[in-house]
Amino acid sequence: MKINLAKWGNSAAIRIPKTVLEELNIDSNNFENVSFNINIEGENLILKKKQEKTKFELLAEQSKGEKLNPKIDVDWGDPIGKELW
Repeated sequence: MKINLAKWGNSAAIRIPKTVLEELNIDSNNFENVSFNINIEGENLILKKKQEKTKFELLAEQSKGEKLNPKIDVDWGDPIGKELW
């Protein structure tokens, strides 16, 4: 697939076709949290989609290195099945 470089203000831009976005599971109507890392290897420009942080990573950042006490810090909610608490 050939993609052309275009002028965008004082920068250059590459338009990514919708089919490529679909392959990357990117909603073409919502780019709010989509970002890429750029690497240059020789004459190759490599774009890698940044992975979204998992819930665990977000919780780990919030904890600031403190250990969580699951009996106090986590509300698991009411039982929804035949669980025994």
